[in-house]
Amino acid sequence: MIVLSIVVLVLLHHLGSSTAQVGSEVPEGWPVTEVGEHVTLTGSCLAYGELIQYLTRQDKLEGELEALKNETQQCCEGQWTFVKGLVHHSLPKLDKINGPRDCMDLLTTGHDTSGVYTIYPDGGGKSPVHVYCDMDTDGGGWTLFQKRRDGSINFYQDWQAYKTGFGDLRGEFWLGNDNLHRLAAQDVYELRVDLEDFEGNTAYAKYNIFRVEDEVHKYRLTVDGYSGTAGDAMIDPTRPHNGMYFSTRDRDNDIHLTADCAEV
Repeated sequence: MIVLSIVVLVLLHHLGSSTAQVGSEVPEGWPVTEVGEHVTLTGSCLAYGELIQYLTRQDKLEGELEALKNETQQCCEGQWTFVKGLVHHSLPKLDKINGPRDCMDLLTTGHDTSGVYTIYPDGGGKSPVHVYCDMDTDGGGWTLFQKRRDGSINFYQDWQAYKTGFGDLRGEFWLGNDNLHRLAAQDVYELRVDLEDFEGNTAYAKYNIFRVEDEVHKYRLTVDGYSGTAGDAMIDPTRPHNGMYFSTRDRDNDIHLTADCAEV
């Protein structure tokens, strides 16, 4: 999990207001004439696409409006016509532009219920990944990549299965090494491992540095900065996992000559 500082820009476009009398002239020499429900400025389109001025009919208002919002404009046949109306200018939300990169992004934008969500580790709203987000443990915002509980899923899988992932996000699963690399390659991540025995006793191990390299580098693991109650099984010099390659039943990449880590 990484705690990101998310800057959300909320752009408020304040249009302001102004008034004009029919028959009078406004700056730039535009004569004002009444046309139905509109106030029309007769003249040529000197700057298509620019907002020159916002006007409203004096005879239908009691004094100057406090705010004149959501104006639309049309340029047609040599005239600027400002139409009073309601325009809903919806700025794209952050998760529509780039998408949440992980569960912490979702938590910081108000999604505080644990469950299955869609994230975009690569940004740009592309290549979505469905993940289970734990919004309860240790402050929330954790992206689960493995869950084993009742033995309903066989984890003795081959390289391809671990590459792409398998299982059920609402039950037992492995998220996939490619997805795990995409997540951990974004920034410095934390790893938390929670354990519970059949009697309900719990323990955890937490590492403040966690990275997984890509398939070319055999998903090599980097972990450091242990804390917790379960004991350090990752960087303990007697049984090191830090810096090791990933092994499966069909690809033995560990350093042991007589044993296969995939079978342990």
